[in-house]
Amino acid sequence: MVLFFVSSCDNEKKEEIKAPDNLISKEKMIIIMADIQVTEAYIKKHKLKRQPKTDTSLLYFHKLFQKNEVTKGQFENSLLYYKENLPELQEMYTRVITRLNQLKAKNEEILIQMKTDSIIQDSILKAEHVLDSINSIKDTIFAPE
Repeated sequence: MVLFFVSSCDNEKKEEIKAPDNLISKEKMIIIMADIQVTEAYIKKHKLKRQPKTDTSLLYFHKLFQKNEVTKGQFENSLLYYKENLPELQEMYTRVITRLNQLKAKNEEILIQMKTDSIIQDSILKAEHVLDSINSIKDTIFAPE
């Protein structure tokens, strides 16, 4: 009797979980999961700065799901489904990390470009200032008397 009970419990675990009707694709889940990591990091950073405590976290996540055209429930159900296949979920998280690294690299590229643009703009302003100074000096050597 005990053997039957143990084997029946084991069979229940091996049954495949049925995919929810509104399952989010792996590709979209990876994007959402990366967005969640960025959002959580942003929230954590601002809480550490001791800014006024207004819990806007829910608003951030609401906007995140809205941006990706999914509901919180749809995301949670899809995540529960993908958790049933651990190797697949691990592969998804590997791709999330890759996406976050790509976003970080793109952000650093943008920051470098902004700094370069700022330096170029400063150089142009300095050159214009020098030209203005030169133009304002009267030519005393060739000036008519």
